[in-house]
Amino acid sequence: MQVVPSSNSWSETDGDVTIRPPGPDDVAVLVEGRDDAETRRWLPQPEEGSEPSPGPTACIVVDGGVVGWVAYDTERDWLRPGEVNIGYAVFAPHRRRGYASRALQLLLAHLARTGEYHFARASIDRGNGASIGVAVKAGFTLVDSDDNGVDYLRAIEPTD
Repeated sequence: MQVVPSSNSWSETDGDVTIRPPGPDDVAVLVEGRDDAETRRWLPQPEEGSEPSPGPTACIVVDGGVVGWVAYDTERDWLRPGEVNIGYAVFAPHRRRGYASRALQLLLAHLARTGEYHFARASIDRGNGASIGVAVKAGFTLVDSDDNGVDYLRAIEPTD
């Protein structure tokens, strides 16, 4: 993995998959990409009549096109100090190619470089087998389970 500098942002790549912050030109692609039954089933959708405003941490880019997104946040009251909540989505035409787990690895490498966070948590609906598979493939370990969901945790470790 390498950091690819740009004029006013960051990006990470493994040579085939790149993550980078979204720009104004990405909004339409990000909104359109969540318009399928699978995405609507697992991710919160904007309220009817409201203006969609996607805000992922990074776009997943393959062959120059945005194929999904990865994100993290620290605004959940159930997170412990030093933890981030992570999320990810790959648009329907690009699923099951390993992009989500590779982008997740890149996001974790980016977070490791900041030195601010120590663990990444993925809180997943127990019926979302594809997302659970991504977390497991990315090295997350099951740490909690209830009737509605499962929580996976992974240390954010320096990569260099």
